[in-house]
Formats: sequence, structure tokens, C-alpha cells
Amino acid sequence: MTSRSMKSVSISHVEGAPGKVYYPLSHDISPIPQPTGSQVLVKVHAVAVSVSRPPLLNHRDHFIRQHLYPGTDFHIPLGSDCVGKVIALGNAVSDSSLLHKRVLAYPARGWATSPAAPDSPSYAVLGGTNLYPNGTFAEYILVDSPDLVAECPAHLDDVHAAAVPLAALTAYRAAVTRGEVGPGATIVVTGAGGGVAIYATQIAKALGANVFVTAGNGQKLSFAINTLGADGGVLYKEAGWGKKLRAIIKEKCGAEIDAVVDGAGGDVVAQLVGGIKPGGKIVCYGMTTGPRTEVGMAAVLKNIDFRGSTMGSKREFDEVLTLIAKAKLQPVVAQVINGLNNMEDAFTALMATDRVGKIVVTVSEESKANM
Repeated sequence: MTSRSMKSVSISHVEGAPGKVYYPLSHDISPIPQPTGSQVLVKVHAVAVSVSRPPLLNHRDHFIRQHLYPGTDFHIPLGSDCVGKVIALGNAVSDSSLLHKRVLAYPARGWATSPAAPDSPSYAVLGGTNLYPNGTFAEYILVDSPDLVAECPAHLDDVHAAAVPLAALTAYRAAVTRGEVGPGATIVVTGAGGGVAIYATQIAKALGANVFVTAGNGQKLSFAINTLGADGGVLYKEAGWGKKLRAIIKEKCGAEIDAVVDGAGGDVVAQLVGGIKPGGKIVCYGMTTGPRTEVGMAAVLKNIDFRGSTMGSKREFDEVLTLIAKAKLQPVVAQVINGLNNMEDAFTALMATDRVGKIVVTVSEESKANM
């Protein structure tokens, strides 16, 4: 490899039906792209193996390898999350202040400001698809506009910063934009060991909410309470967990639930509806337990508002980064793997069920972690 070429990681084709196949990783070599017009070139320091939502809650990059994600394609870099340094600007970029800044890339395209849904029908998440043929698992990434990067919060090292974009954005939109969580609110966050749920808990606590959680095992529940600051919680694998959680909330807060931020689906509504205040909200950003959530007449009679939520806009991305910087929130990183050449190890780590936090891969020698 010459000094003018770069490594990236994509998938290559093998025969197999969607859901049965598992495409091998391809370690590709290509020329370093040069920015033109309004583009900016970012030297990538670290990336995270990402989580996203359509059509089910799943590990996005893992889903692509199974050909279960819309637009899956080959030899397009995988990855949605990255932190890096702007090293070159296109000739139409008039503001040079971004040069040499450490930035986070907005992990999608086609959603600028709308609070309701993506602005553009061509909205797409970065990485591994023909919907937008670019991704972050590369030594360099060409970004279409300086408006699509944001300065990295100064308190974060590269490893922890790489864990921010997709998961924190998804959590912020679900909790704040759709869940309207604020000071004094009482909320439930389900699946507290997952990346989005961890951020939803941190964000809601930073905003002054009372936060209660569900978790799949005692380790994750203890982590949510003792490390993230959740006010209490239950194990969702126990029978009648909803009734137990409602009793804990009543004892500690004497209040009904204002909002549920849910990535599980299934029986969540049935379990919690008795504790949600009239007109309260259930925000669903994914469904780990199956492709549907049952909403019964009890929820209708209480005027409960069921809201879908996916990813978020560039405006919301800027807002969550401002909150992270102001509150000095620290992303949770489960494991750090060094080098794109070891990306397969990251996928193996991603599937560990006892994992709490994100899997980060360092790309540049400049990247260091304060673990």
C-alpha cells in the first residue's frame, strides 16, 4: 500500500439466502479520496460497530452481513460511527476554521431539521448499502458538506467519542424529541444494557428526570443503577416484571410514568399500561422481541400516545452533542480493538450477550483511550 492509498472494510458476496448467509469481510485498498466543492476529508481515528433500528432492533452491521438490511451491497465501507480530524477542504468551503478540528460525522444523510421525520425521501444511514454508498470503516472518509460534521466534545477521547454518534442520536430523539423528557419527569427505559438504552438513561438523568429501567440480568441492572444513576429497576425475564416495576416507582416517586423509552416491543405496553399516566407516551425505537407490539384497549382508554422513533436529524445530533459536552457524559465502551485488520474480532465481541456498552475499533495511531 502506498502513502496515497487507504484501507477500508466492506463485505464481499457469497451465495446464500437472506438471513442464512453471513457475508465475509473484505479488506479493501483504494486511493485516498480528495475533496472537491463543499466536501471535507476526515482522517478517521476510531469507529464503533453500530446499532440501528429498521426493521427490527438489531446490530446494524451484523444485520448487513446477513443481507437483512435494506439496500445491502458489496465493497461499500461498512460503519456509521466515527471520530476523526478534518485534514482537507474542498475549494467551495469558504470557512477554513474546521481544518484540523476533531469532529464527529453525522451518521446519516437526508435529515436536516424536521422534528417529525426525515426531510428527504432519500434519507439513508451511512455504511454498507447502496442507499448511500459510503461508510466509516475506513482510514479516511469523504463527507459531502461541513454541515454534516460537528466538533467533538472536548472531554471525550477518541475511543469514547467514536461510541457516540448513532446510539446517542437515537436515544436523544427517542427520549427528548419524542418522549418530551425533562426535569421531574418519571420515565422507564427498557433493556438497560443496550447502547441506545444506556444513552437514554444518561440523557434523561442529565435533564433531571427520574429514570427506572429493565434489564436482562443482574449485572446490567446493577450497572444501570450504580454507574448510570438509574433510580431503580427490575429484570424483565421475571414473571410480572411490570407490576414489580410499577410498585418500585410508586414507592420511590409517588408518581405515574410520563414516558416509556422502549427498544423491546412485545408485551411492554401490557406490562406497564397500568402505571402510565393518562396521556403519557410510549416511544418505540426498536423491537428485540418480535416485529410487533400489542397495544390494547386499556392504552386507548387512557389516551396513551404510542410514538415510533428512528435515528434523528442533524439538528438533533448537534443538540445531543451540546448536552453531552455540557453534562460531560461519558459513553460506555465495553471493549477496544486495535486496527481495521481485526474487525472480525469486533463482530465476535458485538454478539456477546453479557456485553454492556459499545465495541470500538481504533483506526489511527493517534487514537488513545482513557480507560
